[in-house]
Amino acid sequence: MPDITTLLNIFASAEETKGIGALGLDPLAILAQAFTFLVLFVVIKKFALTKIVKTLETRRKTIDRGLHLTAELDKMKEELDTRVEKALHQARQQADVILTEAKVESGEIIKAGEESATRKADAILVTARGKIARDIEAARDGLRSEVAGLVVEVSEAVLREKVTESRDRKLVEAYVQEALK
Repeated sequence: MPDITTLLNIFASAEETKGIGALGLDPLAILAQAFTFLVLFVVIKKFALTKIVKTLETRRKTIDRGLHLTAELDKMKEELDTRVEKALHQARQQADVILTEAKVESGEIIKAGEESATRKADAILVTARGKIARDIEAARDGLRSEVAGLVVEVSEAVLREKVTESRDRKLVEAYVQEALK
């Protein structure tokens, strides 16, 4: 079998006058460039391309995992927002119940205070009325005694004699009864 260089030379001489040779291209140079390209491609594929592909695949997986985590976090955020909204709604309802209970309780306390104040005022009025009644009765008794004494003095002055005590007492009581009516 003839070697590659011989074949290339034969091919180049035959083509020189026609086809590629007419364009000014060297088929041997093209063949050498193609061979160099293939060797370079195999070397790059063996040493660099597999590492680049692995790195790109790792990066793709990382990005996919990040997207998946982002989707999960978005879902968790929505669930958390829903739970927070429910908790806020419940808290508002509880606050409304507490405020309503506080209003009712404060109303009851105010009503109890008013009732207690009314009872105390009534008791004070009853006590005051009793005291006033006693004071009036005491004043009447004092006034009766004083009027009786004045009547005795006046009757002695008018009659110019001392009236007996029993008769004096009867006259005074009759007079006082008429004066007070």
